[in-house]
Amino acid sequence: MQLLLKNTPVLEIKDDGTCTVLDFDRLPFALRKEKIAYSEFVEWAMNRTLSLGRSYAKEILNTLRLSQNNRYAIFKACRGLSLEDAYWVKQDGDTQTWEDVNLFYNPLTLFVTEVSLSGRNKQFKVDVDVKQNIHTPELTTLGASAKGWIRHEDGLYLHKVGKYELPACEILDALGIEHIPYRESTEDEVNLYLSIERKAWIQGVGEAIVNSKLFTSEDVALVTFEEFASFCAIYGLNPYDEARKINPEIYYKMQIADYILNNNDRHEQNWGFLMDNQTGKIVSFCPLFDHDHAFAGYDNIASQTTEEDMTLYEAAKAAQAELKMDIKVLFEMKCPKYLEQGQWEKLLERAKNL
Repeated sequence: MQLLLKNTPVLEIKDDGTCTVLDFDRLPFALRKEKIAYSEFVEWAMNRTLSLGRSYAKEILNTLRLSQNNRYAIFKACRGLSLEDAYWVKQDGDTQTWEDVNLFYNPLTLFVTEVSLSGRNKQFKVDVDVKQNIHTPELTTLGASAKGWIRHEDGLYLHKVGKYELPACEILDALGIEHIPYRESTEDEVNLYLSIERKAWIQGVGEAIVNSKLFTSEDVALVTFEEFASFCAIYGLNPYDEARKINPEIYYKMQIADYILNNNDRHEQNWGFLMDNQTGKIVSFCPLFDHDHAFAGYDNIASQTTEEDMTLYEAAKAAQAELKMDIKVLFEMKCPKYLEQGQWEKLLERAKNL
């Protein structure tokens, strides 16, 4: 078996578990070392697959007759293909190429998207060829919310349940903080994959389906902070110091944004960097993404982007001392759609604290 970056083999894994590095500079960051143990490769592979904590994960796996307990088997079943990067695995005897299998422009298995967003499979019976040639990003799309990838005329879009992405975008736009933009999905888009009952439930609980365009490509990959921290651990580097060196302004703006938004979900897979697939080098911070757990209803949330134990407020206060960022524009805004007036007032209080 080989691990490839597009059509370039970067690691060979033999039947006896021996791993041979073929292209060190373009290995995944969590595996970027001269000697790789088979157990380390398996751990990296399993971390690519969806967890059972994701909405409708069990339904997705059941539909494709995949194990709920063996994430490595899930990884092999979908060749490890993801929309976050261009890595994949090829078994011995497999004649497929990157052009044949990649998710960026080949057709996706759309009924899996339906299951991933609604939990329902209208087909019930799945063609044997589909099970043997699984072609969906849903098995390697992380996060807890119900979500699914849809191909539009101008590219791939992630649709998900997450109304708070919309006010978060409006606020980050006003602050001039780079982020992944979201918009509310149209009725026609939603009708592609949601039943009438599911739409009624979403509206009944005051939620919304939103979507954002894919920000990675065949040429540019996401390296999560989790992977980056694994790389730093190999070489005795402090990952927080190294992240700050890449772009201190964006690093500090992230902490200000998380406090103002009261975001309790900036874990190690929800921020990171962009890598050039040609060189294997990090080129920039990734724009901020995933704010559907923002506007939490409690205070003193712990920061997940600082080495020291501190609250979001303490991290933002220290960041503001460095940047002296102008946030007065927030006091000129109206309460964004999907935010309650009380949530908006709390946000303005946090802004005043800075």
